[in-house]
Amino acid sequence: MSMHNGAGLDISCGCYSGTSESFDALRIILSQAAGYGIIDFRYEGGPVMPDLPWQDFSDDDLRGEWPEGAPDDPLVILLAHHENRGRIKREHTSYLADRLEQLSAVLLGHPDMRWALMTQQFVRGLRYATHNHMDVVFA
Repeated sequence: MSMHNGAGLDISCGCYSGTSESFDALRIILSQAAGYGIIDFRYEGGPVMPDLPWQDFSDDDLRGEWPEGAPDDPLVILLAHHENRGRIKREHTSYLADRLEQLSAVLLGHPDMRWALMTQQFVRGLRYATHNHMDVVFA
């Protein structure tokens, strides 16, 4: 998760463009909507993160390579991804878009509509990448 202060983040195919903090907040909302929950390290000066088995992920996994195979829940590809390097491989874009569409329906009931709108934008970018046989790149 991000330790940047206001640093910009661009995720290709129109998936996301904004601050790392907003992207991390979106991932926290998605993690909670999916039932993963969060781990809060703010009292130690650290971040709030999705409650995932971080020790099981390699550096390659965090960059989106998943050399041992993608996780069963494609949402983990996004939740565990390093925010400013790596990619979502084109073979994962359609599955992740499907999963995010499920969560978008849940987020429509959230009092702050920006999370549903940001998720829908990410889905549109993933669908674009799928249609054009492209990876989604984090920069």
